Amino acid sequence: MNRINSPMDELRRRLAREIPRHLRDVMDVSVYRAFAIRHQRLLNIAELGKNNERAERYRAAGNRAYSRRQYDTALGQYNRSLCYARADSELVGLAYGNRSAVYYALDEYEFALYNIDLAKAHNYPERLMPKLLAREVNCKREIGYGLSHGTVPHPLADINVEVNPKIPFLAKGIAMRQSDGNEDTLVAEREFNTGDVILNEKIELCAVLFKKSNSYCAHCSSSFKQSLIPCPGCVTVMYCGEECRKEDFRTVHRFECSIATKLWSVTYTNVLMTAKLFFYGLTAFNDNIDKMMEYCLPNAAVGSNPLDADLTNPNPLEMFKVLHQAKPESNSVSNQVTKLYAAIYSVIFLKNPLVQSIIRTEAQRDFFLRCLVTHGLVTMSMVATSKELGTLPVISNVFKHSCDPNVITIIHAGSFKMFVIRPIKTGDQIFTTYGHTWWRPGNEVQAQCRCVVCDSGPEGAKWRAAYREVRPKSPEVEEGLLGLERMSFDMTAGLIKYQRIVQLMASEGHHPGEMFGRMVRAYFERLDDFVEEQNDKRYRANLLRMRGDEVVPGLFED
Repeated sequence: MNRINSPMDELRRRLAREIPRHLRDVMDVSVYRAFAIRHQRLLNIAELGKNNERAERYRAAGNRAYSRRQYDTALGQYNRSLCYARADSELVGLAYGNRSAVYYALDEYEFALYNIDLAKAHNYPERLMPKLLAREVNCKREIGYGLSHGTVPHPLADINVEVNPKIPFLAKGIAMRQSDGNEDTLVAEREFNTGDVILNEKIELCAVLFKKSNSYCAHCSSSFKQSLIPCPGCVTVMYCGEECRKEDFRTVHRFECSIATKLWSVTYTNVLMTAKLFFYGLTAFNDNIDKMMEYCLPNAAVGSNPLDADLTNPNPLEMFKVLHQAKPESNSVSNQVTKLYAAIYSVIFLKNPLVQSIIRTEAQRDFFLRCLVTHGLVTMSMVATSKELGTLPVISNVFKHSCDPNVITIIHAGSFKMFVIRPIKTGDQIFTTYGHTWWRPGNEVQAQCRCVVCDSGPEGAKWRAAYREVRPKSPEVEEGLLGLERMSFDMTAGLIKYQRIVQLMASEGHHPGEMFGRMVRAYFERLDDFVEEQNDKRYRANLLRMRGDEVVPGLFED
């Protein structure tokens, strides 16, 4: 399933030969479907199945990496082995046992114990059991000595302001308004300070490119320190646990599993989210395609305010409706790409007997095709993260991008967290960033960015003049900067110091400015590390609870 072996390049070449460029944007998606049907022989890729020979090769590669102490590489190879190993093979138990050795070497004793349990439950060979049991005893001893990396997360990374009564994972005091350019934008109805966590939203849908499928959960996007379990039916996805595996199969993966190789053979990026959103909705409508059509046809991309939704007890149907109504941005390129993928996916999915049993009539097939276009444009506008890992939340997507954000987004462990990085006054617009910032250049600049940093008019000139201005430092700022130089290795204490100095510098007018930019960047980088550390502590605590062990704070607790 490498790009070099993909039929997508050939399909694009044939499309370029058969249909002139100036017609591709305006022609109906049904013409793209006719094209895909004419060339569907290219889509008839044989499905990759469980294969113990291949599983053993991946495990051997993992062992070589482990012997060289290349632990991340070793985990990735063991995960590939798990994906290919037959469920009744001892190779499953061996790969889990190998992973436990990696985690033990990394002093991740809770993860080592979890994988030891998995190994024992999956045909781990009796001849090697004494070694595995000795490792289990050693892990428990190290945890008993207080050498865990921690199991009690600090609340600093949790939502810490009054919440919206209808959207309890969003701060109260955030409203959607129309800007001067008639665009929907978020506005603060109260003040927020540096360090305020204004959003903590669970990821609703996730798409992981095949080459990264051994690193992220296909349902929630969590890496779970690569301690993932495989799908029993295909070799293309892994999960952070049984709960995610079962939920993903119930909502989406049952439609993908038997045709997964065909799907990934034509998928370069997280564009598969196009189809995932459709099947997520179909499941929410209890597989009743007629009921889904009745709602979707008059409500496609009509535009709505997600902040009006009542998500106190969110259910998939309400979540789907918010996403289906979203009004996406589009251009000539996105229109063409979306139509081509919608056509190809409609042909591939209709090879699945389950999909055939639900989408039976020509009207239903046409609805499926056009929904894929709608959802393709929605997800292309809203999907966050990277080309290899796409995540689709409901509320986070309404925060617009700016290269000078006052809020930053950290995506980790299956959730979107938004932190205020400089003070927000009542009436201020709220912006996050989806790539480039002025204080952290080097990432891809957002296409057609219209923020103040990218503005070529008077507002942009005013911002750049403020950036060049050198402001004197107050005694409080000088003292705060000196405190950073004396900072200890305590991550939480250091983060709080950076939080205070950024708040102070912003209140004294140092934004934007080179020194302020350095402080914001340092604060963001430490915040990112802090969120990952706290989520790792949650992972370890949950693993101990699953085993029925007591959660004991480790030596490195904050």
